Formats: sequence, C-alpha cells, structure tokens
Amino acid sequence: MNLIFVLGIILVIAVLSCKATKRAGLPILVGFIFIGILIGRWFGFADVSYAERICNFALLLIIFTGGFQTNFAAAKPVLGVSVLLSAVGTVLTAGLAGVFAYFVLGLEFYEAMLLGAVLSCTDAASVFSILRSKKLSLKNNLDSALQIESGSNDPTAYMLTVVLISMASGGSQNVPLLLAMQIIVGAAAGFLGAKLGQLIINKLNLDIEGLYAVLLTGVAFFIYGAAAQFGGNGFLAVYIGGIILGNSPLIRKRILAGLFGAFSMIAQVALFIVLGILFVPSTFLAVVLNGLLFALFLFFVARPIAVFVLMKPFGRSLREIGLVSWAGFRGASSIVFATYLLSAGLPYGEYVFSVVFFVCMLSVILQGSLIAPVAKALKVLSPEKRVLKTFTEYTAEIQQELLEVTVPFGSVVCGKAILELGLPEDLYILMIRREGRTIAPIQSTVIQENDILAIAGGDKEKLLKLHDAIGG
Repeated sequence: MNLIFVLGIILVIAVLSCKATKRAGLPILVGFIFIGILIGRWFGFADVSYAERICNFALLLIIFTGGFQTNFAAAKPVLGVSVLLSAVGTVLTAGLAGVFAYFVLGLEFYEAMLLGAVLSCTDAASVFSILRSKKLSLKNNLDSALQIESGSNDPTAYMLTVVLISMASGGSQNVPLLLAMQIIVGAAAGFLGAKLGQLIINKLNLDIEGLYAVLLTGVAFFIYGAAAQFGGNGFLAVYIGGIILGNSPLIRKRILAGLFGAFSMIAQVALFIVLGILFVPSTFLAVVLNGLLFALFLFFVARPIAVFVLMKPFGRSLREIGLVSWAGFRGASSIVFATYLLSAGLPYGEYVFSVVFFVCMLSVILQGSLIAPVAKALKVLSPEKRVLKTFTEYTAEIQQELLEVTVPFGSVVCGKAILELGLPEDLYILMIRREGRTIAPIQSTVIQENDILAIAGGDKEKLLKLHDAIGG
C-alpha cells in the first residue's frame, strides 16, 4: 500500500480521535497511543533503534517548543523549587521506587533500580499537552512549576538510566562527572546556541516569512546536536535555548510561536503513535499485577514523599503539594528511556519496557483524566486564564491602550530599528504611517523622522513615558 496514503489516513484518524477521547474525558494522547497499538498489530513490532530515533527527534521539538512558549516572568517565582524537583526530586523518586520494586515486587537489583530510574522523571510532552488541553490555570504559579520541572528533569533520569545500564552490563561510570557534563554542557549549549540564534535571526532580513521558521528549527537542531557532541544533555539544552529565545526580542516571534505550536502537535502525534506501535500485547498479562502495584506506589507514595520533602521548606501548603504530586505525569520520556534497555540487550529489558509502558498509560489515563477534578477539590484552580499561553495569546490580551505619536526631528529613536528600541514586553508597535503609506513593522524596521507610530500596550503609564521619551 502507498506509504503517503497510509500516513494521510493515520493523521486524519489521529485528529478525529481527539474528539472521541475528549468526550470520554481522556487526554488526547491516549487516542494517539491506541492508534499506534492498532498499527503495531497490523504491521508487526517496530524496529526499536529506528523508533528510538523518531522519539528523540519528536521530543526535541516538543521540549524546545515548550521552552519557547514559556513565560519566564511567570516562572521565575517558582524556579528554585522547580529545579529542586527536577534534580533532587527525580533521584528521590527513583530511589524509593527502585527499593519498592526490589523488596516488594521481588525483581533483580539492577532490574528494580532501572525500573525506578526510567520512571523517575515527569514527562514534558504529557504535562504540556494535558495542562493545555484541560485549559488549567493553577494558583501560585503551580502550572509554571510543573512545566519547568518536566522540561528539565530528563537529564537526571537519563543519567541514572545510563549509569545503571552500564553497571548492569559490567561496565563503570564516573557518576559525578557524567552528571556535571550533562548539566553544565547542556546548559552552556542552550544558552550560547540561543544567543547565537537570536543574533542571526534578528540580523537577517529574509524576504520569505516562512524561512524564519526554518531558521529557528535549524537553531534548535544545532543546540541539541552541539550539546550531544560535547557530552551534554540535548533535551536540557533545547529547553533552556527555547526559554531564552522565547523571552528575548526576536523578529516574527508571534508567528514563530504559532508555527512551533503546530510543529509540537505534529511531533506529539508521531511520538505517541510510535510508542503505541512498540507495545507488545502478549506481555500485557505478565505485567499487569506488578505494573499496577508499582504504579500505585509511585503515584501515592514515592512521588508525594519527594514533593513534600522539597516543597514544604518553601512554605507550600498541603493542597499545593497534593496537586503537584498528582500532576507528575509519566509518559513519552520514560518509554523512550526504557527503549535503551532493549537496545542494550539486557535480559529483562522487554519486561521492564512493558511495565514502564503500562505505568505510563495508567498515568496518562488516570492522572491526566482526573487532574481537573483533583485541582478543583484541592481548591488550587486560578480564575485567571493564563496557563501556558503562547506569546500570540499574551499579545492579544494586552491590547487595551493605544498611543499615536509622531517622531520629531532629532528624536532618540530616529535611525534605530524597532529591535534596538528595547521596548518592554507588553508594549509593541502595531503600525507605522510614513509619507501617506501604512507600514506593517517588523523588528528590523528602522524608525524615521515624521513617522507616525501606533503603539499598543496594557499599561497607560508606560505608554505615556514612552511618548515623552520619543518626544512626539
């Protein structure tokens, strides 16, 4: 059968499945996974190494987009607790879960520890998708805390998984060095790559608007590749790079935010369908009991203990701790890490993979479906509809005041590009009237004498100060 034809059918069915899962009260990711399971039974078990590459590529786009659409001003108040959750919390969860699997489930030592390590991280793709699809706004920036944690805890889980696989295979790893390289090199690659990308994007005056999206995609790939090349964590790098680029002056940022939102959704569809293809139904019955026991311990004991220990010193209430504990969705990243065991040829690799898949499915279905009722019961829902908004949505909200100003001779803005003006994030130039013509400005547009600027913003006082600074 024609491959393009098949892919077209799959994508259409995937979108149609969103309606069915939404009516059932399930996260849309569940529909994608079930489509993958059906495809896997049709075509047979997928090649693990090939599937691993597809999943890594999809995760790259999802995590970069999550960073690019993160409002750092909203995330800053919870940055400390989020980083602790992503690093220390991941290790605590892995340790508790591994001990449970060893002593209660009776698994081999490395088998138990690997199960805990692989499932220790919350999944960025699931967190981003479920919070957005449920349209949840949480009090005290809890939504931002969950987003930052899920976007930055992959390096810790990755490090634990790689070290344990090496030890189980008879090798050895310098754990402190590996962790340091993963975080330091990843963070450096994200920061330097984003700054270089920002410079290139803003300096180029491209005639074709779509090329900016191509360029930004190239920057994301470069950041990931540079981190991986020098021993850093590529996922951490693209997340940091995305945050920096998304919160910096950037040409066509609003358009890029919308385009990458679409890219991210396509990546999510591909990712969860491929993960569904990897599932082998014949192993299901063999893992149901242990998978259920492990999931219950992870959801109701290991995760809550780790969250309580780390969030309570920050003065967080038990309601907030309860919500963050429940919203620790497991998903794509854990399943991707589980494929490493299959690639390594460990004798228990397929069993661990099946347990991980079962737990992740249960997490997405159970925790994802009940997140809204749990948030409501714990009284942590916020009346503000601001959670995880793209820059396009933020921009649409702040158009409350409009200033029209004529640029006089000798004004400080004459001869400067809009990007060089350093306008606050909540002020921007909507339109320029020049010699009877209307110009739709971009960041590289140079302001000239006698230009009439239409400037929008949500803060009247800031607009008046800008009026005085221009001298109009």
